[in-house]
Amino acid sequence: MSLDTDEDLSKQFEDSLSRLTGDLSAKSLLLAVSGGSDSMALMHLTAVWAKARGVKCSVVTVDHALRAESAIEAEFVKSAAQGLGLTHKTLRWNGAERSGNLQMNAREARYRLIASHRAEHDMVLTGHTLEDQAETFLLRLRRGSGVDGLSAIPEKRYVTAGEGGYWLIRPMLDLQRDRLRKFLKQRFIEWVDDPSNDDIRFDRVKMRHALAHLSDLGINAKNIAETSRHLQRARAALDQQTGLFARKFCKTEHGDLLIDRAEFQTQHSELQYRLMATALKWVSSNPYKPRFSTLAFALESILSGKTQSLHGCLMDVHKNEIRITREFNAVAKTKMDLEDGAIWDGRWKIHCANGQTLSGLFIAPLGPLGATWARHESGSKLPHRSLKCHPGVFNENGIVYAPSLIENKHVSVTFCAKPFVPDLGSY
Repeated sequence: MSLDTDEDLSKQFEDSLSRLTGDLSAKSLLLAVSGGSDSMALMHLTAVWAKARGVKCSVVTVDHALRAESAIEAEFVKSAAQGLGLTHKTLRWNGAERSGNLQMNAREARYRLIASHRAEHDMVLTGHTLEDQAETFLLRLRRGSGVDGLSAIPEKRYVTAGEGGYWLIRPMLDLQRDRLRKFLKQRFIEWVDDPSNDDIRFDRVKMRHALAHLSDLGINAKNIAETSRHLQRARAALDQQTGLFARKFCKTEHGDLLIDRAEFQTQHSELQYRLMATALKWVSSNPYKPRFSTLAFALESILSGKTQSLHGCLMDVHKNEIRITREFNAVAKTKMDLEDGAIWDGRWKIHCANGQTLSGLFIAPLGPLGATWARHESGSKLPHRSLKCHPGVFNENGIVYAPSLIENKHVSVTFCAKPFVPDLGSY
């Protein structure tokens, strides 16, 4: 079948989105739309798809305030969204992280803002295309990435956010930008062009230019994307094997992760790296894996019986177990007011009796003295290094409660991180 008409493109998009969303009972979609051609195509195609199925669909635009035109562009998206019968919200980035890698910081801020404002939406759609996939592959190839990195952008990924999460869905990864722009032109739909997309100072733009030169060698966005899909299957197989091991030989204990050392040592190094990287992400609530070189060094040391610090975690060997716990230095300054429903360190949810806010109290790690007190009062057998990183409730005079360890009638906590084993393969 020819894919030259907008009807053919619409059908391909509808098939892709239906496959990725699956059963949509009680589901709602949130579209991340910047105003560029890719995201405008996403909004118009999704609006038709959602209306035909009675699915709730809303739009969000992140204004990074990096250019004078950005606020006007957000208003442009708002007007277009409302014209399609979709609700719209603009989120503004305060730019606190503008030093260093600007594009990376802006991207991470964009996802944080979307996650914090997604409300009831459990599926977030972005307009990444075939060209985005190829550019990501080249960027990671330059870094010397392995299977996970070169598998590039997944079509569907579960993103943990606090005690819950959402599905991040990219239904246009098989569609080329030129086809999407042709679709928009055929329907007289306008879009905005961001000049930073042509700024050669940015690495992604450099890769975009490199693709043009590679095409002379028969290397193009299509076959790079196909390679990424092959690697995604390999990654899924590795994750499956890692998950099988984790279910049999890993267990959790009050926020710590314990791995059977003898069984772990019998596994292929790739599985060891994969399991350890995922474990460190889970214990630290960090969405990113540690660098491979530091992970490899730490793993070698651990298997020889040496305690290691990495990624905000401590890894220690005791008898026949590798215990991974939060590192006190990583949470020492994590302090917040005591509020009902607050999430501390991304892992502990605070519950105040009757939803009351107790004034003059704050949450911070138990620390060395608090851990000693809590062990004496509770009789906990957890290692002291683990207890130090548990949440404590303090006033200006010192420790008041250790709610994760000692029951009281005013404050309690629950460990709210997503279970460890299901996290495998969701990155």
